[in-house]
Amino acid sequence: MNVAIIGVPYDLDQPYTGMGKAPDALLDAGLARRLEALGCTTILAEMVDIPESDAPRVERLGQLLARLGYEVARARAAGFFPLILGGDCMTAIGTLAGLLDPANTGIAWFDAHGDFNTPATTLSGYLGGMPLACAVGRGLEDLRVHSRLATPVPERNVALIGTRDLDPLEERALAASSVMLVRAAELENDPARLDRALYDLGDLPQVYVHVDIDVLDPAEAPGVDFPAAGGFRVATLSDALRQCAGMGTMAALALTAVNPEKDVDGRTVQAALAVIEAAFTDA
Repeated sequence: MNVAIIGVPYDLDQPYTGMGKAPDALLDAGLARRLEALGCTTILAEMVDIPESDAPRVERLGQLLARLGYEVARARAAGFFPLILGGDCMTAIGTLAGLLDPANTGIAWFDAHGDFNTPATTLSGYLGGMPLACAVGRGLEDLRVHSRLATPVPERNVALIGTRDLDPLEERALAASSVMLVRAAELENDPARLDRALYDLGDLPQVYVHVDIDVLDPAEAPGVDFPAAGGFRVATLSDALRQCAGMGTMAALALTAVNPEKDVDGRTVQAALAVIEAAFTDA
């Protein structure tokens, strides 16, 4: 498989700080070499960035995500599979824009959190808690427009997997939505629940797979900003990524939310490399 590694070295609109250091950390730890050992041909796209400006944050984020969308579309047009290294989960908006067909795109979203808040429901005001809601047309419409995600992804096309830390209003919004919510505890008691979730995405022509590394238990991946107990083991997430790849319709993969500043022993970077490898094991 030809793989284009696309780094987004931003924590929201702030470059090379916190989660924005993740792309370099993963590359320095040998990501490209490990993929090549699996038989992949890799290219390193230029890091996605935007000029410094005094524009409002939403406008700056929109510019960044539109640039990412361009790189994703360009990689696919050249016959390369886009592997996106965040940064935070906002990168999903740009990736989905670059896949060019939101109405026929599925999302397998692995995350300890729902990322389903809106400006009207959020307790913290943190934009990084809103990208999945934005992607399906709930809130932040101006950001979606700036990012060139023409229309939302239908909620019925989304599986939110491994979740275990939801705000009260976020929980209510998900319950009223068509998003398939697969909690971490459900998978522990019924591993086949993942098979059913992915099966429901299998009829779509393309699926975006999004991995926030905090879906792992903090014992496996401590270098994150928002740890939540009770998460997956690396082996469990790796198996899930192999299942996603096995669908044959995975169109892009993103690995987000590693914070090297908090990853004092490198455990989180190594966990991230292992789950990325799993997605390409049979490539």
